[in-house]
Amino acid sequence: MAYQYDVFLSYSRMFPHGEWVDDIFFPLFQAYLREALNKEVTIFKDSKEIQNGNDWRLSVRKALIHSKVMVSIFSPAYFRSEWCIREFATIDHRQRKLGFLSVENPTGLIVPLRLFDGEHFPDYANSLQMLNCVDFNRIGGGVKQTNLYIELQGKLQEWAYDVAAAIERSPEWNSEWTSEDWVERPFDSLTVKQLPNSINPPSL
Repeated sequence: MAYQYDVFLSYSRMFPHGEWVDDIFFPLFQAYLREALNKEVTIFKDSKEIQNGNDWRLSVRKALIHSKVMVSIFSPAYFRSEWCIREFATIDHRQRKLGFLSVENPTGLIVPLRLFDGEHFPDYANSLQMLNCVDFNRIGGGVKQTNLYIELQGKLQEWAYDVAAAIERSPEWNSEWTSEDWVERPFDSLTVKQLPNSINPPSL
């Protein structure tokens, strides 16, 4: 087994974030990342990669295990979603276990972008450097006719090189990552201050 995806795209599909990712962000990001890496890229985006009839939970789990890095679209809704937090916890566990985000190696395998000011983000998220897209968090057909859309293109072009750098420093794939210790248990150990109460939280 080996990597299957360069990027796992983690985001809340709640309105309006899902629409922003689908219509505004993703087409630009995919094209700019392809240019930054100078090759075709493989991105796991649940609405595109999970086919009808598939078990979506197992599909997400498999994609996480076989993705080099994660791009997270941070919003308050992201941190209210147990699924988003589980995705984040899986890759966060990997990067910390392998010595990333340390004094010796402050780089990481999660490259975040934020759509709100971070007031309602947990501390572990706010400690990460992230691209600020608060001013560009707009949807609708007219958005692409505005100067904001032109400005966003410039920001995403530069940011794509940060994602490319994370991909290029990703560690060799390891079969140990398929175990519960690398997929299920990281969620239990992550400090989540705003996790909704749930008797039976979902699992990957």
